[in-house]
Amino acid sequence: MSLLALPSLGGGELAVLIIAAGLAGLVRGFSGFGAAMIFVPLASVVVDPRLGVVTLFLIDLTMGLPMFVRALRYCAWRPVLLLWSGAALAVPLGSYLLVTMDAVQLRWVLALIILGLVALLLSGWRYHGKPSVPATLGVGGLAGAMGGLAGLSGPPVILFLLGGQVASTLVRANMIVFLGLTSLTSGSAFYWRGLIGPPALSLAAVLVPLYGVSLWLGAHCFGKSNEKIYRGAALSICAAAALLSLPLWDLFW
Repeated sequence: MSLLALPSLGGGELAVLIIAAGLAGLVRGFSGFGAAMIFVPLASVVVDPRLGVVTLFLIDLTMGLPMFVRALRYCAWRPVLLLWSGAALAVPLGSYLLVTMDAVQLRWVLALIILGLVALLLSGWRYHGKPSVPATLGVGGLAGAMGGLAGLSGPPVILFLLGGQVASTLVRANMIVFLGLTSLTSGSAFYWRGLIGPPALSLAAVLVPLYGVSLWLGAHCFGKSNEKIYRGAALSICAAAALLSLPLWDLFW
């Protein structure tokens, strides 16, 4: 049996989920990552955070497949497979924390992690060390743990990849392929933990069309917009989503 119960959603709650899915798809389509940094914190305001994490996994798995297939021909396989190997070892730890933490605690942890990641990404800090095998596996492990906990596999890897002298198109392709492979590991962990069931499947079915359209729009904009301005706007949205999801606002809503 699933650990989650299908919530009774009113118009306001459904509107929050629709907005979250639209923004998440747009950012994911443009940059290759970032969907969880928007959808998960916003969704956690109106549904159980675990339901938000698994719903996004199902949505992104369904609609991200075409992007994954296209990126296969452009990615650099060696670093991607090393990152994935590290992630596969750590995903079970993240999924264990996901199912054992209290929902309110989980909201605090997710929001603070996302705010920290946004600060790092906006600061311009990058990993400039040699991309050795241990370093690559370590970054993959961190990404896997964060992916199992909150679907946040992307940020640690993007900070790692952007430190090298690599074209943005290759970084994007590597990210898309890594996230696609990691989703297989995360999905197995979610299923084993009993998190994939009718509640998440029903919610994903409602949101997947909007997410798909937004994903296409974001991908269509890649290469046609000012990347610096767009990335700043996207990260600002991520920060706003995390701030709005903090449990302290429950006193006023």
